[in-house]
Parts: sequence; structure tokens; C-alpha cells
Amino acid sequence: MCNGINMSQSRSRNGSGSGVTHRGVIPIHDFMEIRKGDSLPEINKRIEMLGEKTDILGSQISELKVAFEEVAKIKEFLPLNIRVVEVRETTVEEAKREVLEYCNKHKGEILYPDDVADELGLDLKTTVEATEELMKSGGIGAVK
Repeated sequence: MCNGINMSQSRSRNGSGSGVTHRGVIPIHDFMEIRKGDSLPEINKRIEMLGEKTDILGSQISELKVAFEEVAKIKEFLPLNIRVVEVRETTVEEAKREVLEYCNKHKGEILYPDDVADELGLDLKTTVEATEELMKSGGIGAVK
């Protein structure tokens, strides 16, 4: 099985050389709308605030471009094999049926739940649960 990625940990980006920093973007609220009867100073203040937000977004886009270019450079040196898998909702019972069918088509092979989940487009947690239930019931064997 895959070791996975620990999403609870984050590395500091400031020292990584990626050019990406963490900044929050302030949402534009209704009070920023220009309304009939607003005074010129109120309108100018809102325009100034929107200009500042535009500058922040422009800076973030620039940082993302730099990071993307660095990832593209690094990608040349790494043997990456990335696939995007669209996961569909299903019950454990339906997953059991699909996993069993998949195992029957691949008799004699050693299969891993993450690979089966990817191939079938199932959620990994559901696939593991279905696999465990199938092993308990004797529907499929376990590799020791």
C-alpha cells in the first residue's frame, strides 16, 4: 500500500525558493458596492481598497507563475507517474461487488486496494472496507 501524503504537515515556503508566500485574500463584501447616494470620498475609498486587492492578486499570480516554472523544471528530473482519478460515490455493498468482479478478472495477481480503487473509480476508504469484508467472508484471499 502507498505511504500517502501527510496533509496535516506543511513546510515553510519562505525558505524553499519557490517564490510562493502565504497571504490571505480579503473577500469583497456587499459594503464595497457603489450605491446610489454614496459620497465621492466613500466611492474613492472603495476604489482604493479594490485597487489594493487587485495588487495583491497580481502579486499572487506572479508568485504562482514562478512556482509553476520551478515545478516544471523539477518535473524533468523526477520519475513522476501521476494520474487523475474521478471518484464516484458508491455503497460498500456495491464496492464489494465491483471489487470481487475485478479480482475475478485478475486471478493470480497481487492486487492493492489503492490500485483497485483507482481502476474502479472508487473511494479508497470504501474500497478498503469492501476488501476487508470480502476477506472476512472468504470472498477473496489475503496475501501474507
